[in-house]
Amino acid sequence: MAGTIAIAAPLVQSEAGAHVIRAGIQYEALLRDHHDRWASLISTATGRDTERQRWARGERAARARLAPNRPTARAGAPHVFWHGPDRVANGRPVVVLVNGWTASGLLWPAGLVEQLERSYDVVRVDNRGSGYSRTAPAPFTMTQLADDVREVLRAIGARSATIVGLSMGGMIAQELALNHPSRVRSLILGCTACGGPQAVPATREVAAALGARKTMTREEAMWVMAPYIFDAGTPRERVAEDIAVRLQANVTNDGYFAQLGAVRAWSGTYDRLPSITMPTLVVHGETDQLVPPANGRIVAGVIPGAQLVTIPHASHIFFTDQFEATSGALLAFLASNG
Repeated sequence: MAGTIAIAAPLVQSEAGAHVIRAGIQYEALLRDHHDRWASLISTATGRDTERQRWARGERAARARLAPNRPTARAGAPHVFWHGPDRVANGRPVVVLVNGWTASGLLWPAGLVEQLERSYDVVRVDNRGSGYSRTAPAPFTMTQLADDVREVLRAIGARSATIVGLSMGGMIAQELALNHPSRVRSLILGCTACGGPQAVPATREVAAALGARKTMTREEAMWVMAPYIFDAGTPRERVAEDIAVRLQANVTNDGYFAQLGAVRAWSGTYDRLPSITMPTLVVHGETDQLVPPANGRIVAGVIPGAQLVTIPHASHIFFTDQFEATSGALLAFLASNG
């Protein structure tokens, strides 16, 4: 069942289309919850765990190894896992990194994280469906993904933070800033879009490549997408290194298509973005084909006072294409607004 809605739907360009897909997500969530309840009853009666129960137990054990002192079973604990402190230090500013589609929080460049940790408490979120949040409730919407980040902030004791969102993570960051502005001290939006009819979509060729994973291995699908998300001038060996790192973060087809469904069900923020008041930086690669650079100009144009930085010879994965230029832009903004 997972992924059917995402595959069937075109990239949403209207509120009506988004509403239909959101309704489908809610219906699928109800069906999944019903199925899980019956599976749990059968498991109790037979004394045999279901495959999903074994999978969830394995993920809980992995979380416990990575964060042994972090309570995860209590009521109100965030659905998602995060890499970073269980509680932030008093008075130390916080930066929350929210990655894109299917990307674990561990995929943020180590060099950037090391630089940030000199001055900030750094938290990297594993969105539902990726990293160590693969068994979080699904399917889900963009609003729920934003609420997950808010719950992480609450759990670590941070009143507010600089939110850095890339790609889908930038969409999550927009929703967080709009729905919970007191939690966002400043905002960095990278290689992202506002969604809805104002957004500039990828070409049909790119959209077809996105759906191709259904018949491919993860590695094959990544190489199919490579021309659209890495700059043509980036050496192939650097792209191969990046893909090798990404392959270490296992993502199931369920997670892959659940996140795609959340993007396609999102009706966007264009009409709401003028209400954002916190300092905002928008960063975009000039050769991005997955989220064309016109989207960065649109987002920066409607957020009051937003700064726009475009990175030459950089595509969607701009940290791999141009690490120094991209990290320099982020660090310069944080020095004044973090």
